[in-house]
Amino acid sequence: MMLTRCPTCSTAFRVTPEQLKARAGKVRCGHCSAVFNALEMLEDAPAAIEAVEAASPLPEAAPPAAVDTPQPEPIAENSPLATTESAPGEEAANNESVDILLDDIGSNAETPPSRGRLLAWNLAVLVMLGVFVVQAAYVFRAELVQAEPDLRPLLQEMCSVLDCDIPLPRKADLVGIEASDLHPDPQQKPLLVLAATLKNRAPFAQEYPHLELTLTDVRDQPVLRKVLSPVDYLAQGTNAREGFPANGDLSVNLWLDAGDVVASGYRLYLFYP
Repeated sequence: MMLTRCPTCSTAFRVTPEQLKARAGKVRCGHCSAVFNALEMLEDAPAAIEAVEAASPLPEAAPPAAVDTPQPEPIAENSPLATTESAPGEEAANNESVDILLDDIGSNAETPPSRGRLLAWNLAVLVMLGVFVVQAAYVFRAELVQAEPDLRPLLQEMCSVLDCDIPLPRKADLVGIEASDLHPDPQQKPLLVLAATLKNRAPFAQEYPHLELTLTDVRDQPVLRKVLSPVDYLAQGTNAREGFPANGDLSVNLWLDAGDVVASGYRLYLFYP
């Protein structure tokens, strides 16, 4: 089935090849009486119409004179737009058949979307895309700064609006203890001196790790465990928010009070809580 659409009122009509050949495609719209070239306005039939027509039983054959053909009215190429050669009775019959056609086609054929509706859809898509980008930047802000350091000022501005911060990376497998030693302070016997060197092997700054110091007895059983946060072991004046510098070393010197605990060994680990 072929459809043509009136460019003036957007009403859809069924057309056949014979109707298109009759006056080189020129027809009159049965809805608004506008004259247009049906060949230039051809379009595919909507799937819903084709499905309905396929499911509908074929009408019984009737004499040619009694057939009510739902179609746009062809006009003569040289006839005026406002006149037809049909008799008044025939014109009324034609208009009635066109009304039936409009009820049949107009309820199923899609009308072209208006320009305003297309603009509204495009705007809605752009808004949703912007929201998605902001959400992704919020969730992966630390990874973005790590991969693209130049994005930090933009992400910091975003966080100032969203009341968030940009956490430093926490890759424990890229931070290690290069050396460590634990011994009593010769001048203050109850105190133990912890000396260690930490290494950030990452090519980017990271958050300072926590340290866990465990004192053990002669059977290597824990007798005292202490967790040290960056505030506990960083030198005074160090800005922890700037992070452990990329490929940097850190010397730790810390005095600990073990009390009456007698220890013969220790274990030192680092971790991110």
